[in-house]
Amino acid sequence: MDKGQSPENSEDRRFVARLAAETQSWEKEGLVTSDQARAIMASYGPAGTIAATQGAQSRLISILAIFGAVLVGVGVLLFFAANWGEIPRALRLAMIMVGIPSTYALAYWLRYIKQYERVGTAVVLLGAINYGAGIHLVAQVYNFPVNDPTLFTYFFLGVIPLAYLTRSQSVMALALGIFLAMVGFWVHDHVRDASNGESQAIFSFALYAMLGLGLYGLGRVHGAFNSTRPFSKAFEVIGVITLLASIYLLGFRYLYEPFSNGQFSSAEKIDPDAPVGLWIAFYLSAAVGILALAATAVRFRLRSWVWTTLAYEIAAGALAVAAVVPVVLVTHNSDLTFPIVFNALLFLGIIGLVFAGYVRGQQALINVALGFFALDAVSRYFELSWDLLDRSLVFIVAGAILLAGGYLLERGRRKVFDRMMAQVQAQGKGGLGHEP
Repeated sequence: MDKGQSPENSEDRRFVARLAAETQSWEKEGLVTSDQARAIMASYGPAGTIAATQGAQSRLISILAIFGAVLVGVGVLLFFAANWGEIPRALRLAMIMVGIPSTYALAYWLRYIKQYERVGTAVVLLGAINYGAGIHLVAQVYNFPVNDPTLFTYFFLGVIPLAYLTRSQSVMALALGIFLAMVGFWVHDHVRDASNGESQAIFSFALYAMLGLGLYGLGRVHGAFNSTRPFSKAFEVIGVITLLASIYLLGFRYLYEPFSNGQFSSAEKIDPDAPVGLWIAFYLSAAVGILALAATAVRFRLRSWVWTTLAYEIAAGALAVAAVVPVVLVTHNSDLTFPIVFNALLFLGIIGLVFAGYVRGQQALINVALGFFALDAVSRYFELSWDLLDRSLVFIVAGAILLAGGYLLERGRRKVFDRMMAQVQAQGKGGLGHEP
């Protein structure tokens, strides 16, 4: 059947149905984006367009089901919080011990017996949320501190295997979010230096920058294997957001002012008084990120017909490590050096992320880059102009800049996506051979 023509017989209709299933599989594995999948199907006439529309409806079902699961989970938690004191201890434990397995049983029935995969996955997500809530509620029953980082550690260890078992990106995203929150609780609980809050903040941001690099590297490793490729997007997007957000925060000048103006007479170097375990996590995350990217590059190198951006990604990761490690080791004698370094690094990261997103056909990476560009532009504008200009003028100029910037970003975004669509259509003629 020629592309662009309507299927006229049952064989053609079966072909379109198989192609629709294949494109959904490619999208789930990260080989194509949702826009590219729709473009492929739309090129096969009205039947292809209908199949693409059904795929979009399936994604809408997933979104609605996930939102529903989250709302139910929050509602259950609020119900327990409001009535906790009135419920006998034995009944509390019974409700928790029965409620969590019942939720997972319902998820199994929906997902694997009734074959309602998307709704079943959302109920799995609800079960994971209830599991975390149950851990904290049981801790409260026995007067254990609910803000203890150990509880989040148990939460993470209970959800991460579930993500791999169910092969669900949403559950994996929840697990990675729990992991980052777990580290945050460990930092809050063990990094103590009341006289120097800036040291705590700088160490925390530096640690999260390396964690983000590690997660991104693990995402690229996941993408190199068919069995784990569905999880690569969650690792990559969460990792790159964590990395860029940390670099963005490290670019604020006020963090370094106390070190350069002599406010801290004892030392001008970051001294967060962090335990050995967090320093190990800091360096280990950096090493995992670089080594994972290198291992993925070696694997793709063995597949000589696939061109990748991994060489540039390794260089960018090494540059991030070279900028972040000194901020917690080098004596600070200026409040401008590190802000300039990290703002320049953020700008280079945004440019590189747009390039990687375009080459790899990953719309999510481009959206993240554009979001951070807008955030950084607005933040630096207010940081530099707040004390120099009249307040009303600051807001007027900022509003004008935002409107103009939004217009330019949208126009650039459309051009990039148009090129991506042209690329995938050209690949549709010669076969899909781009990097996963």
